[in-house]
Amino acid sequence: VFDISSLSWKNPTYLRDMPEERCAAAAVVLKNKYLVVIGGADKRGTVTASCLIFDIWCNRWSSTPASMDMIKGRSDHTAAVLDREVVVAGGWDLNCSALASVECIDADALLEYAPLHYPLPTL
Repeated sequence: VFDISSLSWKNPTYLRDMPEERCAAAAVVLKNKYLVVIGGADKRGTVTASCLIFDIWCNRWSSTPASMDMIKGRSDHTAAVLDREVVVAGGWDLNCSALASVECIDADALLEYAPLHYPLPTL
């Protein structure tokens, strides 16, 4: 996290490590509460189309199901929030080919898979 008051990078204690290793991913913040990590590559360089969601308030990560994956796995891409959609553009695909495509993910649908604040009751 970049601290604008001290103009320095810090490793905050309030952020848990991601549940899986990723590099070259894009990230956006939704509703000033959720950090969404989109795509990227694992330590073997395998490109992914999936998303991870971190709830900043409850300090928990969750993974989205395969049904929420992007159409194409991509790394080194960019992402932005536009109205109620997360727009993902460019990057590299599984074959290391540059992508010109743009995908949109419905932000509300994505947040249905955000971490739960309280555990569900067991029967």
